[in-house]
Amino acid sequence: MRRCLFILMVTVFLYPDVFDTQTLFAADFPNKPVTMIVWSTSGMADTLSRVLAANAAKELGQPMLVENKPGAHGVIGINQILRSKPDGYTIGMVVTSNLIIDPHIQNVPYDIRSATDILAVCRYNFGLVVRTEAPWNTIEELVAYAKKNPGKFTYATTGVGSSQHIVMEQIAMKEGIKWTMVPFKSGGEAAIACLGGSTDAVVQGSVDVLPHLKAGKFKMLVSLDGGRWPDFPNVPEITEKGYKFAAISYISYIGPKGIPNAIQQKLEDALRKAMQDPSFQKIIDQYKVQSAFIGGKDYASVWRTQYDEMGKVVKALGLEEK
Repeated sequence: MRRCLFILMVTVFLYPDVFDTQTLFAADFPNKPVTMIVWSTSGMADTLSRVLAANAAKELGQPMLVENKPGAHGVIGINQILRSKPDGYTIGMVVTSNLIIDPHIQNVPYDIRSATDILAVCRYNFGLVVRTEAPWNTIEELVAYAKKNPGKFTYATTGVGSSQHIVMEQIAMKEGIKWTMVPFKSGGEAAIACLGGSTDAVVQGSVDVLPHLKAGKFKMLVSLDGGRWPDFPNVPEITEKGYKFAAISYISYIGPKGIPNAIQQKLEDALRKAMQDPSFQKIIDQYKVQSAFIGGKDYASVWRTQYDEMGKVVKALGLEEK
């Protein structure tokens, strides 16, 4: 027995490329519950995370426990994730704005770029929507109006620094125009405000505006998320209009820096299989978002390539925390 152990140790030491020690350590993972930190306490992100955690637990053979850590638009929860031990037993939920916008707006106690990306699971749809009787039918007509009427056009959304706010101001900067964002506590309130005439438009996700679009109360001028909406395939998306940016927003899961590749892959595989359960698709359908599996390495390249550029946009808009 001792001779076999000695041979094994020598093999690992002399031939590390042949004998993958990470795979050896990952073979025992997990041998206790995994914690999934979610920085919201209700709504889609919380519901979706709980469904994924329950399904992933079946794949891992250990419970995956959801722990809510709200506060500071995710900073408290994300800080706990990134300060945890890099052994795969603590991961957590983020949205794209947590990764590429928030660190430029507010002072955060971490470098989000140190995170280990596990995977992205779904994408929000954002649209620029006006009342059906509004005089604009295209983004070009709206831009022409805004140029002639600086600051007069108003749009409702969920607040400063949201993905939809940023993309609207990117359009304004590119076109040399000024329009006015009116913040609301929720996307539902923003949609109702536009319906009632309090704002000229609403820039929100499909869950907030899709029912009104289907009822004929709204019309969408352009999709802002870089893809055409399945329910309205004839409405163009923003990059088709010559803009080189979009309101990219995914729900994804991260861990701290240094999680072994084999353990990261095991978590990614478990969550990917969890997405195949009908309960996951039910939540996707309920909240009108798109299932969009992107593996950790691929998603890392999606958001990290935008990080520095988004910092420039935030600075140009004067949104940094003083």
